[in-house]
Amino acid sequence: MEQNSLIDRLLELTLAIQHAAALADWQEAARLTEERTPLFMQLTPEQDDTAMEVINRIQAIDAGIAADAKTTQTELQSEYSSAMNKIQAANKYHQAAKF
Repeated sequence: MEQNSLIDRLLELTLAIQHAAALADWQEAARLTEERTPLFMQLTPEQDDTAMEVINRIQAIDAGIAADAKTTQTELQSEYSSAMNKIQAANKYHQAAKF
């Protein structure tokens, strides 16, 4: 694949990953990431200034997605912990009610 077309495809997939992440569709984001990863391997080291601008944009988007994913992970862990605490409290209540 020609380098400019490759970079355009990488940006297209990155924007799709960003959209999926914004919708918290992490399975789709992961699928798109798996599709995108081999394309990075096809990049050549020498790129013109325009291509480097797009690559830098891709990197910035990826950093934002990673930050969003970390925030989401933290929120999910907190919700899980809260739910588990509520289940434990309910179980203790039911055990005490038996006696």
